[in-house]
Amino acid sequence: MDNLREKLQQKQQEKQQGKQNDEIDRPAIREIDPRAVLAATLVIAIVAAGVGLVIYTRRRRTTLATRFQDALPDIDELRASIRKPLERVVKAL
Repeated sequence: MDNLREKLQQKQQEKQQGKQNDEIDRPAIREIDPRAVLAATLVIAIVAAGVGLVIYTRRRRTTLATRFQDALPDIDELRASIRKPLERVVKAL
């Protein structure tokens, strides 16, 4: 019985020492300086804003007027296509 009890106590002590080693290796969240967290957050926000700005400026933005102009035929083509039928109508009158 004593031998079994000693083994259990030894295992418990090993577990406690392992937990203490883990706590020593990993810093607790409370130990991190709030100013460091703020600085890291600001850096990430600035980088994200910069990337967004670069993507925004590189994207080709077409206005509504430009889209209408691209959809309609050129004026010269329109004049040429209307001129012949108009000349026929004028000759007929």
